[in-house]
Amino acid sequence: MYIIIAGAGVVGFHIASVLAEGKHEVTIVDPSEDVLEGIRRNLDVKTVTGNAATPKVLREAEVGRANLIIAVTNNDETNMLVCFLAKELGAAMTVARVRNPEYSGYFVTAAKSPSAARKIVRPKSLGIDLVINPEVEVADEIVNILGGFYSTSVGTFANGRVQIVEFKVEQDTIIGKPLHDIAFFEPCVVAAVVRDGKTFIPDSDEIVKQGDHIYLLASQESIDGLGDVFVHPKSPVRSVVIFGGKRVGFLIAEGLEKRGVSVKVIEQDMNRSLEIAAELKKASIIQGDATSRDFLIEQGIPSADAFVATTESDELNILCALLAKNLGVPRNLIVLNEPGHIPLAEAIGVNVAVSPLLLTASKIAHFVLHVGAISATFIGGEELQAVEFAVGSTASVVDQSLMAAGLPKVALAGAIIRDDKVIIPPRDNVVQPGDHVVIISPLSTTSSVEKLFSEK
Repeated sequence: MYIIIAGAGVVGFHIASVLAEGKHEVTIVDPSEDVLEGIRRNLDVKTVTGNAATPKVLREAEVGRANLIIAVTNNDETNMLVCFLAKELGAAMTVARVRNPEYSGYFVTAAKSPSAARKIVRPKSLGIDLVINPEVEVADEIVNILGGFYSTSVGTFANGRVQIVEFKVEQDTIIGKPLHDIAFFEPCVVAAVVRDGKTFIPDSDEIVKQGDHIYLLASQESIDGLGDVFVHPKSPVRSVVIFGGKRVGFLIAEGLEKRGVSVKVIEQDMNRSLEIAAELKKASIIQGDATSRDFLIEQGIPSADAFVATTESDELNILCALLAKNLGVPRNLIVLNEPGHIPLAEAIGVNVAVSPLLLTASKIAHFVLHVGAISATFIGGEELQAVEFAVGSTASVVDQSLMAAGLPKVALAGAIIRDDKVIIPPRDNVVQPGDHVVIISPLSTTSSVEKLFSEK
């Protein structure tokens, strides 16, 4: 695919690195020549200097032949304008990063008279195929994690019927055992192992080690039971403390409120504390500093079921999460703006670290993996992807097993979903038209996997 990225900031750079690794042709557009020079030194991509919200610059970037344009500048309005112009100039698909939630959905224009019809304006009317709000993505991820029995990362497929869940090995009874000796009480696939910062697809002889992160693929109803093999079950979350009341913290509090969870928000800024207190109906809003041990004890934080740090400082989030853990809070989750900090945070005791960059890149993968792919998610950072393909009637894989069709040896068949039946693992099952198939593979083999699902 030929992909243009408007905006060479942290998000643009990260997405470009992922796409370049996947062997896509990438051009980055940004007004700063100095920033682009730094990108050229690190990535094998083309660059164009200028404002992407102008037709001249877009034409210079060859927008007319672009399969996809991704607008991730720091300005919502600029991103929307880039997408509109790109579509008018011939780009096939567009994605805009939009932080303001008022832009993220549709809006209704005022009527000319009380009896006149009102016009509904949707993102597609503005030339935008996909609107991504990183803050919303992160908030939804954390709310979903807290809604389960385990502190895990989750990727869902087939409308939630199949999940990939991460478990950190805690049960001594399985340490030192090969995977083939572990008694799984429900059908599942070990999709990946993360060990010492490296992610790989294991074979059945792989020995489980202390501190491993195991990614299991299974049906939705099997996940909690399978988790007991690796970790000590935890009771459902009933009370959560959130440090940081800006957009992400507010959205998490709002989502947890809707699930009946007791929420306490700690925000350092007095004005922001008053703002969110006026908007949240049930949450307790406290103005204060979560780095103070005495303050946290005074506020009863040690009795909470979970602590979530969402400030704009990675270091502050890590520090406060560890302080909460030291005070006895059983689960701690943090938001990290720099994905490279995730292994460090987890190594020193953070249960779950969520990155807006990785979530945004995962969402964009849905568009990049366009050949029959209907959803995609990264596993263990960005080394592996799990992709759900819809099988067309003339796809190369039809009437064959996945192995016979030529699935790369470094890839793994996770599941076949056929009508109301979930087949895990697929083994030698023959793929049929209309099936949905979940494949786990390294990023570098994505194009080879796509060919299996291409229409003849």
